[in-house]
Amino acid sequence: MTSSNIDKFQTTRRGLLKGAAAMTGAAAVMGAFPAPSLAAGSAINVLSLGEGMFGQPFVDLSSEFTKATGIKVNNITMGYNEAIQKQVAAFAANSSAYDVVQVDSIYLKGYAKAGHLLPLDDLIAADELKDFFSDIPQSFREMYGADGKTYGMATIGNCQRLIYNKAHLDAAGLAAPETWDDLLTASQKVVDTDANRFGFIAGTEKLAKAFSVWLPIYWANGGVLFDDKMKPIFADQNGVDTLAFLLELVKTMPPGGAAYTEGDEVKAMASGLGTLDPVAWIPDAHVTADAKVKAELVSAVPPKGKVTTAPVMGGLGLTVSRYGQDPKASAQYVAWFNSREVQSNMIVQHGGQPCRNSAWEANASAKPWFPAVAASLKVAKVRPQIPEWSQVDGEVGVQLSRAFAGEISPKEALQTAQSSVDEIMRDAGYY
Repeated sequence: MTSSNIDKFQTTRRGLLKGAAAMTGAAAVMGAFPAPSLAAGSAINVLSLGEGMFGQPFVDLSSEFTKATGIKVNNITMGYNEAIQKQVAAFAANSSAYDVVQVDSIYLKGYAKAGHLLPLDDLIAADELKDFFSDIPQSFREMYGADGKTYGMATIGNCQRLIYNKAHLDAAGLAAPETWDDLLTASQKVVDTDANRFGFIAGTEKLAKAFSVWLPIYWANGGVLFDDKMKPIFADQNGVDTLAFLLELVKTMPPGGAAYTEGDEVKAMASGLGTLDPVAWIPDAHVTADAKVKAELVSAVPPKGKVTTAPVMGGLGLTVSRYGQDPKASAQYVAWFNSREVQSNMIVQHGGQPCRNSAWEANASAKPWFPAVAASLKVAKVRPQIPEWSQVDGEVGVQLSRAFAGEISPKEALQTAQSSVDEIMRDAGYY
């Protein structure tokens, strides 16, 4: 991305909820501009990622959905950052360009609060929803609901997991780390610049990853983000110590690691450059590595801190746009991709990961990393389920990335971030 695009996207993340609210107000002034209703079976437009575990199933299985329902699908696919920008722009204009929108769970409550998503409770049969809710982790229901209503279905289940290069650890006489302290020690000991071998690997970029690199360590050490009045308290000594610890890990990264994108993160592990990625969101290192490195990579549950193990829960679910042309057909699409049959027998076979418990059980041996993901999902921690989370994530991420780059101290980074989050929460009326 160019610097101007980065700035634009950063602003989008930082002001998503405020922007969404402003969009709703502007729409009220301009008029509702309702889209014409289409007859069921004509076509729906689906905005999703185009490849990888979050996108490939929707592309591959569209024809199967059409065979089953008679509803045609126009796939509109793009990368993650662009998809977020397109969503915000479409919702701003009350655009009927998209009927179904694949939404990152951290944005869902903001979109729902601003009125951009239709609740699914009246669009999907009650027995179907009941069956779905009985077969998913409770956290997924919380992530895709708001005010007692269902605004999305999880579809692709995911959380952080540890990926490590066993050959690198063996060469240094080390076992797989069980604690974060073990991981720091291992990251430091395996570094060999002559062999072009480094330690810690993570996607540290401020736009989407920085906060979720610090957060699982903070949580694992007993950290609490907000007090009982939703006032941010993460700039405490635990938070500062966690960031200082993380900066020691960053020192073991390859050159430029402090600004790694997720693509850099994957390449570093897939090429054998890195050794330990404890905050990996996707399995692409396993998938894209050559035969030698692929045999060396192992997935496991992320390490423990002083209190617990706390990988961050993630995922992108399917939602129905309020401005789409055929809500019923759109909801049928969402329900179909979350059904028992599709989840157990089709999602995994087309590159995805299921959200249903029964589907994970049915596909436990399908991929080498599946056991680690399934185990990590059981202990993964959900980020605060508030509409303002995307703003919080953006503000903290900016300051953490400055600390990664050595521009400010851990204490200054967290105090500045906490002050910004305090303003967000005050503006939102929490206190």
